[in-house]
Amino acid sequence: MSNRTLLALAALLLLPKDGFAQNSLLRGKVRGTDGAVVNNATVELRASTGAVIGTAFSRNDGDFSFSRLRAGEYEVHVSMSGYEPSIQIVELRDSMRVNPGSEVISEVVTIEVLLRARIEPVLSPAGTSFVQDVPKVARAAYLKGISKLREGKSDDGIASLREATAEFSGYFDAYLALGFEFYRLGKDSDALEALERARQINDEEAVVYYTFGMLMVRQQKFRAAEYAFGKAVEFNDAHVNAHFNHAVALIEVALRTNDRSEAKTVLAKADRELDRAWDLSHNRLNSVFLQRARVHEERGDNEAAARELEGYLKAEPNAKDAAGVKEAIVKLRQKKK
Repeated sequence: MSNRTLLALAALLLLPKDGFAQNSLLRGKVRGTDGAVVNNATVELRASTGAVIGTAFSRNDGDFSFSRLRAGEYEVHVSMSGYEPSIQIVELRDSMRVNPGSEVISEVVTIEVLLRARIEPVLSPAGTSFVQDVPKVARAAYLKGISKLREGKSDDGIASLREATAEFSGYFDAYLALGFEFYRLGKDSDALEALERARQINDEEAVVYYTFGMLMVRQQKFRAAEYAFGKAVEFNDAHVNAHFNHAVALIEVALRTNDRSEAKTVLAKADRELDRAWDLSHNRLNSVFLQRARVHEERGDNEAAARELEGYLKAEPNAKDAAGVKEAIVKLRQKKK
């Protein structure tokens, strides 16, 4: 294996160094163009560099939210089986103080995301529309739990969701909500337990596999992550972020194997997934340039890697990571061929 210049850009795959900011809130609702709310859509919030800030799933009323955000420009990526993916650009301004002694006033931005139903034939099995006949008492506990989570009362929300599963042991939505909340809190073992229970109830739901994949990435278990993202795209081929993260996991697998034949095969698969993510995003997911550069460098084509990074800078001229990318371009071109 060669010395990899782009390993210096590994931070681009992670949260921005500044982390979550003060108190700004972004909330929204996902609807179809017919006006009906869309639940269980995957909503990813990304920085302008393409780095993932957070992931959420629209609730039964189509709502989603991201809190404690810093001022800046964000991309909201929404995907759902049976619909065209959507990307919206949102700008959050700085929080303000009315006077030196006052509390910070946070900006609250509300958006509506409209998804257009797919007209062309689905290329792979679509995600399921999973409906359950849930007892009223369990449903009430679930709705209470979701409400508490939205209010930022995580412990109360988890308690109500557990109550819902106690009342109805096969409650898919409740286990899924628990899994995602535990994932968000960094409680990986609890998240795994809840997600596995959700999978046992419905093993054809992309969001379960996608969340599991994100958890495996955090634990740097990239083969498990590759499998999970692969299952997510199997059940929802329109899932932009599942295709993209599948490619990232595949690249990480290729970087870690000593089997050059396997690396070649895996990188070819990563290429295809990056192309699919690029197409589904309508050529707007600029972080694809960064990952393509990693593929080219691993293959030993440093000039092609440099050109991909130049493509990224052309698409993101004001990117915060621009200086690091420019340095990587110089180092790639200085390497001996």
